[in-house]
Amino acid sequence: MEEVKEKKEQYKLYWSSEKHSEWLKLYGEYCEKHGEPVFTEVRPVGSQYQLNVMCCIIQKLLGDVQVRMLEIGSYRGESTIVFSGHFHHVTAVDPFGYLNRHSKIDDMAEENESQGDATDVQVKTSDESELIRFLFEHNVADILPNIDFHRLTSDDYFEVHPDTKFDFIYVDGDHRYSQQMRDYTNAMNSITENGIIGGHDFSWESTQKAIKDLGWQDKPIVHFMDDSFLIIPEDLL
Repeated sequence: MEEVKEKKEQYKLYWSSEKHSEWLKLYGEYCEKHGEPVFTEVRPVGSQYQLNVMCCIIQKLLGDVQVRMLEIGSYRGESTIVFSGHFHHVTAVDPFGYLNRHSKIDDMAEENESQGDATDVQVKTSDESELIRFLFEHNVADILPNIDFHRLTSDDYFEVHPDTKFDFIYVDGDHRYSQQMRDYTNAMNSITENGIIGGHDFSWESTQKAIKDLGWQDKPIVHFMDDSFLIIPEDLL
């Protein structure tokens, strides 16, 4: 019993007692239906260190710019917190409605079953998506003043905000090839001159194919140990 209580309490970082009561109710309802949730640790300490290094490189390349960035895919907000500590403003976009199965090559999996990958299960149920949303909204977005949160798909966000420009765009949302192509194409239309586009899971087959099909394979690319990467405009080098 003590261990279960500790698990329930561990997410009470910054929010008020009223918000914590809401969390305990949501958490209890989930446990009654599904048992203990298992939250994916997206950014362990080593990965967060790499993300900080990446942010420092971006700031150095962009100079005195007050960096405004767009993060596509926030999950619990580990990366969002890091970004908010480095950059002037962070726009975070996540629908919190995850697929049960994230394929590394998606649309082509039916044609070639070997290209599919069923191991990257992020969220099992819509109820768990709500727990993730609660953690992000009340432990990140409600606390840090330079974060602007939009609970939308990336497609919807770009449609609603077609003219908004960013100095840095980081893509870590739906990893299917078709969605990555849309996200990176939209990112190219929303980046400032000499702005930087990057993302996560560089080693995934879907990401590699997107980079190739976008014609980025010959551009300067920085690949970090947490599998993040940056496409560096040549004018900044």
